[in-house]
Amino acid sequence: MDELSVFLFVLSFCTIVNAGSGSHSLWALATYISGETPFPEFTVVVMLDDIQVAYYDSNNKQSVYRGQNPTDKIPDNEAENGAYVFEIMYQSMKERYFQIKHHLNLTGGVQIQQRMSGCEMLDNGEPVMFMVKNTFSAVLVDRSIYYNMTHFTYDAGKLLRGWDGIKQAYERALFENAWLPICIKTLKTLLKREKNVVMRKVPPRLRLINKEVSGGLQVSCLAFGFYPRHINLTLLRDGQPVTEQELTGGEVLPSGDGTYQLRKSLEVSTEELKKRHSYTCTASHLSLDNKLDVSWESGAERVHLSTLSVLLVMLLIVILLGIFICVKRRRSNTASQLKLANVDANISEEINLSSDSET
Repeated sequence: MDELSVFLFVLSFCTIVNAGSGSHSLWALATYISGETPFPEFTVVVMLDDIQVAYYDSNNKQSVYRGQNPTDKIPDNEAENGAYVFEIMYQSMKERYFQIKHHLNLTGGVQIQQRMSGCEMLDNGEPVMFMVKNTFSAVLVDRSIYYNMTHFTYDAGKLLRGWDGIKQAYERALFENAWLPICIKTLKTLLKREKNVVMRKVPPRLRLINKEVSGGLQVSCLAFGFYPRHINLTLLRDGQPVTEQELTGGEVLPSGDGTYQLRKSLEVSTEELKKRHSYTCTASHLSLDNKLDVSWESGAERVHLSTLSVLLVMLLIVILLGIFICVKRRRSNTASQLKLANVDANISEEINLSSDSET
């Protein structure tokens, strides 16, 4: 199992759940690996919304701060609490693995078990839910637990037997009185520490891009440079939303500078281009008071290009005319200067002759 595969496993968890508009989330993304690999047997990446804030592995057994200020350090009590929780998770996943190994009669090779656990909270501090989800070898859902303020659900998955009523009641009480309060308290602490990054609002920039493709044109609606990642991006044709089935793309991606981008594209045939449809790209985001939109009309491009060509020709004529006038004036000035120099020379010669005569 190479490094890229493990990274993709963790990344797949990151894309499952993120806090929605008006809420924040805290997730521990844990990976337990059985078999010979260059990686620690157990690792945890802690995500505040979509920002990594901590890391833990079974080699160092320390909770390491990974926030936006590298010089900062997690207070000792927080680091100890984090290490304690992660150690419990480590032992739980190890025990779970041996149960699955026995159940599936596994004999060797590299096996990966992963767990996503965490909570979500509204902006006003009200808890929303706590959830745990397990997978085995990134394919089979091992077990998932969901708890919010009104109900508790449990899915045993396909690998092991489910819980009886007493066990479920115990787990619900544990989630309600321990795991959810601890998670929400930690989430509030990290939000206060990382508020300049997590709670910032950067408005999107919007582009409607046309690119020639085989058989027609690709119309792309691109929003980029925005934060947080939640955005509504719609491509309209003659004022009506284009169905998602007609579009490609639509996945929010990181831009590499702490912001995000989203592209939705539509293939438009040559025949369809002749019908002169209007296309509008519209976006709504937490950073915007009003919707942002940009439009383009098919079939009108030739007119725009012709107009642009005329303007360029006129500009070229003006430039050439200006150059001609400048050259003509320069030649005229040079001729005048030569004529004046000749006159001065003649006058000087006459004065010299006159002086010789008098002598």
